[in-house]
Amino acid sequence: NMMFSNTIITALFVLSTAWHPSAFTINPINTHQNPTQTTTTITTKSSLQMALTPVGPFCPFRSTAALDMEPHMESLNTSPDFATEMGRIQLDMQVGETPDPDRLRLVSDGINSAVDNWENLLTRLRSSADFQTREYAKLTEAHLAEHGQTTAEIAGTMRWQSQCMGAMANGTPPPMPPPGLDIMKMMEEAKSYESSGKTPPSMSAMSAAEKITTTPFKGDEPAFDSDTVREEYEAICRDHNSLINMGGSYANFDAMGKLAFLDQIDAIEERWDIFFARFSLLGQLNQEFVKQCNAFLSGMGLDEQQFRALLKSTHKLMREEAERERNMIG
Repeated sequence: NMMFSNTIITALFVLSTAWHPSAFTINPINTHQNPTQTTTTITTKSSLQMALTPVGPFCPFRSTAALDMEPHMESLNTSPDFATEMGRIQLDMQVGETPDPDRLRLVSDGINSAVDNWENLLTRLRSSADFQTREYAKLTEAHLAEHGQTTAEIAGTMRWQSQCMGAMANGTPPPMPPPGLDIMKMMEEAKSYESSGKTPPSMSAMSAAEKITTTPFKGDEPAFDSDTVREEYEAICRDHNSLINMGGSYANFDAMGKLAFLDQIDAIEERWDIFFARFSLLGQLNQEFVKQCNAFLSGMGLDEQQFRALLKSTHKLMREEAERERNMIG
């Protein structure tokens, strides 16, 4: 059963694709701009019924710590390469055929490599003083919690799967499962997906997910004829960027400071919601962008409510962590 491997790879894939935003570019819109003036380019990726706003893992603004983490995030881009071979193994076993030993070894090595990269990255994210990098770690934790798993349990399960594949390739008995691994639970959860008509996170679906190549605003929308709208847009960009920079020392804030910072994050997300909603109600949000956003999250196995709930759960975990810190001091 590859369901748990798919779950962890989904988390990896979402983070790695969001980290290297190739989706859309937001430029400060100013019809009266001086031709020699330098503009600030902002890139992000999102999705929603009206197009998801640039928040959480899709935030276009990068802290210094987040930029320093890019080489380590880049290593995740190669982690799902064994997905095709894993799918072939599943098909072979479903029709009663013995999988090719070399293919089994390839997938076994791929799983181990993916878990190593994942664990090393999470350690770096968790130990960072920066809010944005810590937010990525908590998002992964929240995503796995939705499937009733922890990072340690998932890593142990995947390494056991890798060992089983290696044993099958060598014609030796499979190793015992790690302590605490409930095989029956895995089978029941797989059946529940089938009976509900839902599908677990799929690496093949993720690989086929369309990238977002258009923009939320073309720049010629009538709403931007208003100086007020242009100024509001640029103010949100400026304030959001400033907040991300401030979060570079998040770990050094006291408990109340962390809670206050999370309040500001919530406030900036609400401002983006209002701004995007206005364009949606006016029918001036680029519909091709909306279509691509929805297609992207669909490929990730998420919809807009699920993404919002995931981000809310992520910030809830961070609030609970700050509250525990405050109670310890008190």
